[in-house]
Amino acid sequence: MDERRNRQRVMQALEEELRHDRAPSKVLQFNDFGLVAITRKRVKQSLERTIGAPCPYCQSTGYVKSLTTVVNEIYVEMRKIAKHLEHEDVMLRVHPDVAKELKTNNGRLLNEMEELTKRTIIVKSDPAVHQEQFDIN
Repeated sequence: MDERRNRQRVMQALEEELRHDRAPSKVLQFNDFGLVAITRKRVKQSLERTIGAPCPYCQSTGYVKSLTTVVNEIYVEMRKIAKHLEHEDVMLRVHPDVAKELKTNNGRLLNEMEELTKRTIIVKSDPAVHQEQFDIN
């Protein structure tokens, strides 16, 4: 649109129609490409938030701990409680993927934990356990 008069008519029409909108908005002038930018404040929650719910698995962060991180946390916890274990065997209840990770490299880390605790560690794979959680009994 080259004519200034036509541009003004478009701007007036846009502003007039936006007055009927509940959301606050602002019409910016034509740019070098002949486009008009309109900013509009969101009044309602996004559709995603309206029909969705926070993820109970990642607590809405979008991330879960890696298997390596969880295995390292188990090792640190075993070190902390090694002297306070009462039973001869230790039952470690974990997610199946964590159990698989514990048994990689011929169970090297599992063997280290057994030497550390001087106990046999029985790994129980439980799909009901959150990937980031573990139970030591």
